[in-house]
Amino acid sequence: MRLLVTREDYYEAAMAILGSEGAGRLKVTTLCKALKVTTGSFYGYFGSLDGFIDEFLAYWEDSQTKRIVLMANAPDDPAERIHLLKELGSTLPHAAEGAIRSWAHTNPKVAEMQKKVDDRRLKALIQVLRPASASAQEARVLGTMAMTLLVGLQQWRQPVSKKDFNMLFNEFERIVRSKMSAVAADV
Repeated sequence: MRLLVTREDYYEAAMAILGSEGAGRLKVTTLCKALKVTTGSFYGYFGSLDGFIDEFLAYWEDSQTKRIVLMANAPDDPAERIHLLKELGSTLPHAAEGAIRSWAHTNPKVAEMQKKVDDRRLKALIQVLRPASASAQEARVLGTMAMTLLVGLQQWRQPVSKKDFNMLFNEFERIVRSKMSAVAADV
């Protein structure tokens, strides 16, 4: 048995379980077995599986959305921001994200967080894509396309390979950069 684990250890174990076995296997005993700890450790941190799920979903939103948005907004150059956002998107835990999306169909709490994450990601995409677009509407369409590509890829293929991700998002980046050039030429 391990003597010390952190909340983050539990969250990372949950991501691994979701990605490999799905939401149906996300149970207290499965988490504790993966971390080689007693259930007392789990209950000491979270009190219940529902308490864990609440904290886990907040962790997922923060680590896979808020962090990426902050990092992608760091460069001043819009082309660099678009490229960085693509690179960061490639590092998402795609299998776990696909499992969370499936889980959202049967769990209202997960569905609520999934919607919040999707809305936040779309808003961030629109913000990053706006300088490359002729209008706010075009930025919204491009952002929606990017979200659809990501979600579709995560639902279509597991595991999501770097090759498949790049096939789609390198082309998307090329399209956005050509739109950016056209917008700059019109100015």
